[in-house]
Amino acid sequence: MTKTLSFIKFIIKAIANFTKHDGMVMAGHLAFLGMLALFPFIIFLVSLAGTFGQSEAGTDALAVMFENMPQDVAVVLRGPIEKMVSTTNNGIMTFSIIGALWVSSSAIDAARLAIVRAYSTVTRRPYLRRRAEGLLLVILSASSIILGMTALVFGPVIWQTIIKFIPIEADWRFLWNLIRLSVSFGLIFGALCLAYFVLKPRSLKIAGPVAPGAIGAIVLWMIVANGFSLYLKYFGNYDVTYGSLAGAIITLVFFYFISVGFILGAEINAALYHLRIKKIEIIEPSD
Repeated sequence: MTKTLSFIKFIIKAIANFTKHDGMVMAGHLAFLGMLALFPFIIFLVSLAGTFGQSEAGTDALAVMFENMPQDVAVVLRGPIEKMVSTTNNGIMTFSIIGALWVSSSAIDAARLAIVRAYSTVTRRPYLRRRAEGLLLVILSASSIILGMTALVFGPVIWQTIIKFIPIEADWRFLWNLIRLSVSFGLIFGALCLAYFVLKPRSLKIAGPVAPGAIGAIVLWMIVANGFSLYLKYFGNYDVTYGSLAGAIITLVFFYFISVGFILGAEINAALYHLRIKKIEIIEPSD
C-alpha cells in the first residue's frame, strides 16, 4: 500500500512538473515540427532502404506505421505518403533527403529543449553540436527501422529453416505475431532510450535514467492510440467544425498527444533523477 501511494505521488509530481515546465506549449511546438518532418523523413527512410537493397523494408515500415495509428489518422496520411514515395524522382529525392535531415534535426532540437526543461535547466549546447547529434539520431532511427523490418522479412525464411532440421510443434501464427510485437516494441523502446540519453543535459551530477520514461511514454502512447480511436469513432465530429481541414486537424491533434507522451516520459526520468540526488545528499552528510 505504501509503495502504491508513493508511486501515485511520484506520478502526480511528474505531471505537476510537466505543467510547471510548459509541457503543453512544448508539445504543440514539437507536434508541429514532428508533422512537418514526417514526410521528408519517410522519403529519407525509403531512399536509405533502397540504397542498401532493402526497398521492401521501407514499404513494410510504412505498413507497420499505418497499422499502429488510429484509423482516421492512417486514412489521412496513407494516400499522400504512398503517392509521394511512388512518384518522387531522384532530383526531388536528393532535395528531400537534405530537407529531412534539416527539419528532423529541428524537431529533435525541440525535443532536446523539452527534455532540458524537464531537468530544470536551460543550458544550450553549441549549434553545430546540436545539429550533428540531431543528424546522428535521424540516421540511427532510420537504420534501426530498416534493420527491424528486414529481420521481419527474413523471419519466415529463418523459421522454415529451423523447423526443417528441428521439428517444433507450435502455433506459427502466434509466434510470428509475438515476434512482430517484440520487434516493434524493441525498436520504439530503443529509440526512446537513445533519444532520452543523447538529448538529456550533460551537466548532471549522476547518470540520469532513461528506461522508466521510455516505458511510461510507450504506455501513454498505447492509451492515446486506443482512446483517440474510440473518441473519433463515437464523439469526433471534426468535419462539422473544420470542414475539409478535419483530416489535417485530427492528424495534428494525434501528433500533439504523442508529443505529450514523449515529454511526460522525460519528466518521469527527470523526477527519478532528482529523487536519486536527494537520497545521495541525505546519505553523504551522515558518512
